[in-house]
Amino acid sequence: MAPAHFSSFELLLLKSRYQPDTAALLLLAWVFVNKRVVLDEDRHYLEALAHGYRHTQDLDTLLAIAAGRNLTDIQLAAEVLLHEWVDEQFLPFLCRAIGLATSDGVLSLRNHHILRFLADLSGVGPAAFARLFREITGQPLATPDDPSRHLYWQENATADAPHAAQSDTDTSTVEKKTLWQRWHAKRQSARTRRQQAREKLHQRQARERQEEARRQTREQQDKERRKAYERQEQQRQKQERQQDTPGSAPPPHYRIRLALRILELDEYASRHEIKQAYRRLAQRHHPDRFYGQSDLRIALASQRFQRIKDAYDYLMQNA
Repeated sequence: MAPAHFSSFELLLLKSRYQPDTAALLLLAWVFVNKRVVLDEDRHYLEALAHGYRHTQDLDTLLAIAAGRNLTDIQLAAEVLLHEWVDEQFLPFLCRAIGLATSDGVLSLRNHHILRFLADLSGVGPAAFARLFREITGQPLATPDDPSRHLYWQENATADAPHAAQSDTDTSTVEKKTLWQRWHAKRQSARTRRQQAREKLHQRQARERQEEARRQTREQQDKERRKAYERQEQQRQKQERQQDTPGSAPPPHYRIRLALRILELDEYASRHEIKQAYRRLAQRHHPDRFYGQSDLRIALASQRFQRIKDAYDYLMQNA
């Protein structure tokens, strides 16, 4: 089996503690090597970033990779950021790139297009990018020349990129256009996926709100049923008390028949049958059998059990 061959940048990614830092540093180095005038402070800025990213020893390697015009490594770095970063992490990176590209007061033609590529990678539209550029530099963002012209890169090769090789200009035009189109399509796809994820989240939240509303409705209905049942019980007890008052009490046999009906017996039941019926019904309607069920069910069982016990006690005393 043939051994795998990795580029210098791929090897840096493999040993990196945090791959997005390595990818971001390469893209900033790409901006650095395409400046018209490179200032000492630009180099110091990159060295400070490399030190913070723990890539102090790798900065020269990254600068060489960026100056080598290997767009495969640039594409890989952009892909790492696109898959690892969230939207909030792109804006500070884009601000660093703008500041680095314009530190000498002049934006090179190459960096003009590089910054637009990074803005598209960051999900920043042209109008928002122009506003951000003005806020950082205090100058309007000029309209760039058309990079698709046949002589564009030859005309600006010397002025724009002193670190780049003249022989690479013709092939880099096609590569840059292809890279831009490819990543524009990937960025749109990523935005679509995020939008779909947000829509799914909103739908799930809407379903949860509907479930919560239904649950509250059921609880309210249960509460109303309990209140109605309690009112009925209070009315029944009031009627029983009125029947127990002197002058309005029914004949004695009436309460005996009522108690027998509660125990599901006829009026000729013996004391032995009364005891058996009581044990059977008490076991069936005891509240402990409904443990874990709704409060309404337990309350109904308790009240039913109490009526059975009262009927039994009355029959034992009067039957």
